[in-house]
Amino acid sequence: MKNQYVASDGTVFTDRSLYRKHEMETQYTFRGKENATLTKKPGSVKGQPFDIIDCKNCSILVLDHCDQVQIDDVVDSTIFIGASSGSVFIRNCRNCSFTIACKQLRTRDSMDCTLNLYCMTDPAIETSTGIRFAPFNGAYEGHFKALVDAGLDLSINKWSAVFDFNDPSETQENWCIVTEDEREPLWCPLGPADCCMADGSSARRLFVTPANCNVIEDGENMSDSTDTDKTEAEQSNLGEGNTNRIILFGQRLWGIMSYSISSISAFCLGFILSGFKTSQSLLTFSRAN
Repeated sequence: MKNQYVASDGTVFTDRSLYRKHEMETQYTFRGKENATLTKKPGSVKGQPFDIIDCKNCSILVLDHCDQVQIDDVVDSTIFIGASSGSVFIRNCRNCSFTIACKQLRTRDSMDCTLNLYCMTDPAIETSTGIRFAPFNGAYEGHFKALVDAGLDLSINKWSAVFDFNDPSETQENWCIVTEDEREPLWCPLGPADCCMADGSSARRLFVTPANCNVIEDGENMSDSTDTDKTEAEQSNLGEGNTNRIILFGQRLWGIMSYSISSISAFCLGFILSGFKTSQSLLTFSRAN
């Protein structure tokens, strides 16, 4: 009897490759949507790759850690990628605003897009124009866990170290850094939350709890109902915010200690080798005499 594979929607397959293809298309892909709010909540992706294809005028949120993300042919939309452990590819997109935390970022054949970005490596653009870069501007409860699960080191953020394949002279004619007063506000799709990112251009942390945040619930845009609800949400996130501060401090302290230990080790090794060479020279000289 052949093995059976049951998809998340109940469809049964005997071919594993067809099962995987079906799961990818139905669970980890947003395709051909227009004028819609599309949401993957925390815990719904669990490190799988994700595709966003041929969408127009949509609000798209992937609020869990994922693998590689491919975003193709998207127009007039806002997209939130909470934590990608791999590369995020943006291709043939126009007039979009992205909030992305990832290990690598690549854009190609895109124009007039804003990238609010956390990236562990230098972001790269190719055959793209009008690309604007700003530091990451998103927050939601559980985001820090997603970042950790994705293996992203928050002490390393190269969002502004842009490499343009089509600008060898580095004129920056195809991209720019958004000035601080023109940056988009903090985006909190699940309600008030602390942003657990460092700016990347300075040592300051961005812990902000805005008075008004959009809440996504079952695909609908909603606003907080009462001030009491806001206060309770802020208090519930306070513990997570403090924990995030401690963990990030530990990461940075470990980085400093590792660098210091490496420097001391290199100095000691150089000192020992220098002494060894001096001893050899003296021994050779004494033998010659």
